[in-house]
Amino acid sequence: MDNKKYRVAIASTDNKNVDQHFGRAQSFLIVDVDENGDYEEVEQRFVNPVCEGGHHNEERLKRGVEAILDVDMVLVARIGPGAEAELAEHHIPAFSIPGKVPDSLKRLDGFLKLQEEFAAGHFLS
Repeated sequence: MDNKKYRVAIASTDNKNVDQHFGRAQSFLIVDVDENGDYEEVEQRFVNPVCEGGHHNEERLKRGVEAILDVDMVLVARIGPGAEAELAEHHIPAFSIPGKVPDSLKRLDGFLKLQEEFAAGHFLS
């Protein structure tokens, strides 16, 4: 991300694992990731879950996304198409990378750096 920090909202039940579906999350661990891929915990942000037994109330979904509009991306175990579309309207990509928080963030950072390399044309011959 051009040698700057980026902020990630992580759907986690214990702040140690990316193990929560976006719509069922009662809180998000908010972290800042630096240019080296190292992260710093900023806060645990409590939200009202937007999932109502397999479907979403559109107003609750909008409020749920509004609670994390200051992040650059979301890291979840799973996410439905409605929530993903609502996040995309605010230019917030969602990534489904379940696992331990450090491992999932490392995989996310590696993907983002690879994406930057491709965008810069470093892999073209």
